[in-house]
Amino acid sequence: MKSRIPDGHWLITRACAHRGLHGNGVPENSIFAFEKAIENGYPIETDVQLTKDLVPVCFHDDHLDRMTGFSSRIWDVDYADLQKLRLANSEQKIPTFEEFLKLVDGKVPLLIEIKTQPHNKEVCQKVVDLLKGYKGEFAIQSFDPRVMGEIKKLNPEILRGQLMDKDRHEGVSWLVDFMLSNGLLNFLSKPDFINVNHKYLPLGKCLARGKKVLCWTVRCQEEEQKALPFVQGYVFENITPKLK
Repeated sequence: MKSRIPDGHWLITRACAHRGLHGNGVPENSIFAFEKAIENGYPIETDVQLTKDLVPVCFHDDHLDRMTGFSSRIWDVDYADLQKLRLANSEQKIPTFEEFLKLVDGKVPLLIEIKTQPHNKEVCQKVVDLLKGYKGEFAIQSFDPRVMGEIKKLNPEILRGQLMDKDRHEGVSWLVDFMLSNGLLNFLSKPDFINVNHKYLPLGKCLARGKKVLCWTVRCQEEEQKALPFVQGYVFENITPKLK
């Protein structure tokens, strides 16, 4: 099957800034981190979760503790209450996905990860709806093949990526863990690209066949050097990547 990602596509020619260009007092997945990535010309990788009242926001963790100090899962808090919190002791708030799209406005490409949560269908529908009028380039990925299957159903034209890891997947049975780790559920998502934990490169030939291979998250030059022979693109932080 011919790849829908042609040579020269941004996914395989440019490295993506992990949760924006953060660090040195700039919180991940913040407006400031996204602005810095735009200023430096990097595609942005970000995460989407739903609040209790089903507002899509850019936030990675299921729990708010690490980034805000507030002890709760993000989907148990309404958006209005979420706006009272600050990211990593800064003045930055948790941005909505809509705010994120308006900020970027096609200036750089987007690699959007949809997180698994209680309202998988709702988050997929809301993300797809918000992207309908978006003029910039983007792709959507998830660790959850069911999420990507839903994206395929809602809009098969969207480029789809399957995130993969061989570390233990929390909250699932050993059988589901085994299937996720070995891509045995990828028939649900039919991905255009695989984005794998760099620790587990190279990706097996059967999984990689006909698909572009990316990796996450490259955090030093040594990791970058080891990954480059096996991938076409990657997600980075804390380095100046060779792919620009």
